Amino acid sequence: MLNLVVTHEDPKKMEQRNQIQIQQADDNKRKAELEDLILNQIANNDKNLLEDDLLIVTLDDSKAQCKAIEQKQEESKITLEHINNIRKQFEQVARRVARLFFVLMQVMNVDPMYQYSLNFFKMIYRRALHNGDHIEKSKKNDRKNFFIKEFTRLLYDNICRSLFEKDKLLFSFLICLKIMDETEGALNQQEIRFLMTGGTRVEMKRPNPTGETGWLTDKTWASILQLSDEFEDFKGFDVSFEKNIKEWERIYNSQKP
Repeated sequence: MLNLVVTHEDPKKMEQRNQIQIQQADDNKRKAELEDLILNQIANNDKNLLEDDLLIVTLDDSKAQCKAIEQKQEESKITLEHINNIRKQFEQVARRVARLFFVLMQVMNVDPMYQYSLNFFKMIYRRALHNGDHIEKSKKNDRKNFFIKEFTRLLYDNICRSLFEKDKLLFSFLICLKIMDETEGALNQQEIRFLMTGGTRVEMKRPNPTGETGWLTDKTWASILQLSDEFEDFKGFDVSFEKNIKEWERIYNSQKP
């Protein structure tokens, strides 16, 4: 995903980088062949090395070729450094794109009707990149922020068109979690686990405020107590819940809470 945005930003330099990588592989192979040739001649030599004209010629030729290879590699460093700078500048774009790809994988597990190809995903990505062409290429930070927001918007809009209404909220939630997880410490994994699996406590340190036959089950009340005890951000929620029990009952019975 990073290569796609780098190619979009500087296709000529990216092509040069690809050629350099191929050339470097060929050069390394050639250097290995020269080393093997020299070692083979030394191993099979049965006279004074300084008097072996063939070995001397081979050594001189190898030295010249190695020097030429080193010179080419030195010249290619400028191009590689330029590409690496672009890669660093747009790493956040690639990170967002890669993260949201795994959201699609999760959505495909929700219903077998939801099937999305990698080509479809890349098409949305490329469209987001092209939509940013109105921003000057010198404004790297502005382009980066636009690519991130535009891709997220396009992916959301395109996927939502194919989802059942009941699954759109889940899709939004999964995207939200992935985006929040980009910032270290933004997500409390213990809270997410509680949200996904519910409470595990079965005993209640205080009785159910709605009674044994009330609208609130004992299991739910035990979870509220556990939430208030174990998570700093929810300290006192159980007390607030009891004080506003009528309002919570209204929300519980509402068709659109």
